[in-house]
Amino acid sequence: MELNENYKNLALKLLKDVISFPTVLDEYKENSDAPFGIPNKECLNYVLNMAKNDGFKTFNAKNYAGHIEYGTKDEILGILAHLDVVPVNKAEWVSDPFKLDIRDNKMYARGVMDDKGPFIASYVALKMLKDEGFKPSKKIRLIFGCDEESGSRCLEKYFKLEKEPDLAFSPDAEFPCINGEKAMLSYDVLVSDNVIKTFKAGQRYNIVPSYAEMELNIDLKNEFNEYIKKNNYDGGIDNNKYFVKGIAAHAMCPEKGLNAAYILFDFLKKNSNSKLAEFIDKYYLFDTLGKKAGYDDFDPEMKELTSNFAVVDIDNYKGKIGVNCRCPKDIDIELVGMSVTKISKEYGYSYKMLNSSNRHYIDPNSFLVKTLMDSYKKFTDDYDAKPFSIGGGTYARECKYAVAFGPLFKGREDVCHIANEYMLLDDFYKLIEIYYDAIYNLAK
Repeated sequence: MELNENYKNLALKLLKDVISFPTVLDEYKENSDAPFGIPNKECLNYVLNMAKNDGFKTFNAKNYAGHIEYGTKDEILGILAHLDVVPVNKAEWVSDPFKLDIRDNKMYARGVMDDKGPFIASYVALKMLKDEGFKPSKKIRLIFGCDEESGSRCLEKYFKLEKEPDLAFSPDAEFPCINGEKAMLSYDVLVSDNVIKTFKAGQRYNIVPSYAEMELNIDLKNEFNEYIKKNNYDGGIDNNKYFVKGIAAHAMCPEKGLNAAYILFDFLKKNSNSKLAEFIDKYYLFDTLGKKAGYDDFDPEMKELTSNFAVVDIDNYKGKIGVNCRCPKDIDIELVGMSVTKISKEYGYSYKMLNSSNRHYIDPNSFLVKTLMDSYKKFTDDYDAKPFSIGGGTYARECKYAVAFGPLFKGREDVCHIANEYMLLDDFYKLIEIYYDAIYNLAK
C-alpha cells in the first residue's frame, strides 16, 4: 500500500498528540494508578484509546505498559517501543520541547527520535496493513512502555502479565540493524569532602550532564572567573553558586559530550585542596573509557568499554557520584566492581552497585536479522550494510529473540538525549515504509 498524503497527515497528527504529553519520569510509585507519573499514564491511555477507535485489540498492563494487537495466531511478533522521554532543560531549546515544531524539513521535539516518532511510524505501518486486509501468520503486538529511560520496570511488569514475543524488534536505535548490545551497569561512590558544601550535576545515569553547580566554603570567585575565561567555558557565579554549562550526550558515547561536572572538578583540583577533586582527577577526570579507574576493556565486535560520569549529588559536604558503564564483555561487570571498590577505599569512600545486565546478542544470519536487513536495503539501496553492535540499551535486550531496528539512518546526526532533538520529515515517512515492509515480511 502506498504511503499517501492521508497516512502522512495522520502520522503527523498522532505524533503531535503524543509529543504533547511531557512523559518525563517524575517519581516512581510502585503499583500505584500512575506508577511513572500522570503524564505517562495519560499518554499511555491516549494511545490505547486511539488504537481501540481504529479497531485494534488493546491491553493495559496496569499503566506500566500496554499493547496494540492485530491477528489471532499463537506465535507473537513484537514491536517494542516506549513513550517516556529523558528530562529537558527548556532554556537550551529553541522551541517548546513538548510541541512538535516543523521547520526546514526537520521535526523538533523531545521524543521525536527517541522514541515517540518511531512508535508512531510503527503504528501507522501496522494500521496500513490492517486497512488493506493483511492476514498475518503471527499475532502482531505493538508493545509500549513508560520507563525505558529509567530501567525498563514497565516491561518487567508487562512480562509478568503477558507472554514474551517469539520474535521482536525495537525501533529505538540505528539502522541498518543492531544485533548486539553491550552489558550495562550503574554504580555510586558515596563520598565526602572538606571544601564542597553542595554540588549538583546530572539527573540520569544515561546522560552526560550538561549543567553543574556547586557551593564552597572558600572564596574562589576571582580564580573561577579567570578559569572560565581562559578555557572559554560557559559559566559564572550566581549568589555564591559556581555554575558551568557543558554539552549533553548519550551515555553510550560520552566522548561526544562536554561533561559539566568534569569542568568544575578540574577547576577545584587546580585551585583548592578538595579531597574529592583529587579523587576525581586521579580516577575519572576527562576519561570516558575507564582507564584511570582501571576497568577499561575491548572486544573486537562490541568495541571499547565506555564510562559516563553521570551524577553528582552532594549536600552538607556528603553525597554521591554516579557512573554508568557500557561493557563489551559480561565479565567486565565484575571487573568494574573490583576496581571501583579498590579506588574508593583508598580515599575512605564506599562503592555501591545499583544495577547491571549482561550483554545481548542475536546471530546476524538469523531469520529475524536477515529479514529486517532486506527491508532496510529495499528502501535505502544500501546493499553493503551489515548489522552491528552498540553500547546503548534498548527494549530488545528484554526478549530472548529481539534486535533493535532504526530509526537513525546512516550519516544522520545522533540527537537523542540532547536539546533540540529532531528528525528529518523525509526520514519519518521512510520509517513508516520500512516498518510496513518489515512487519509484512516477518508476519506474512
